[in-house]
Parts: sequence; structure tokens; C-alpha cells
Amino acid sequence: MDVRHEIAAQVDKLPPEMQDQVLRFVTSLAAPAIKDERGAGLRAFSGSLDSVSAREMIRAIEEECERVDAGDW
Repeated sequence: MDVRHEIAAQVDKLPPEMQDQVLRFVTSLAAPAIKDERGAGLRAFSGSLDSVSAREMIRAIEEECERVDAGDW
């Protein structure tokens, strides 16, 4: 089975909301890179992160980021 058919077979197994996410992602890959200072270019990914993953990312950022270990330098 070639890649296109395999992708189509996998997408067919997904619920409609996830199929929409796949479409937005694939469309974003084909779109030319545009510099956007206000972040409007990120709108294509809006809603593509589920709430559990978002909470995990927030927790990881709060626990690990912006902490200075003086002994590490």
C-alpha cells in the first residue's frame, strides 16, 4: 500500500473532528511560510490540542521552565 492510501485508510478510522484536525494540519504543511508578528498564522492549529494534553503542557511549563539552578552554571 502506498503512503497516500495508508494515510487515507488511517484518516477514515478517525472521528469527523479529528479528520478536520488532520485536514488543517496537512493544509498548513502546504501553505507558504508567512511571517506574522501577531501570531495569526497559528490560527490553523486552533483546537488541535486536546484538553488533557494542554493541561500536561501547562503543568510541565510551570514545573520546569524559568527556574534557575545556580549550581548548574
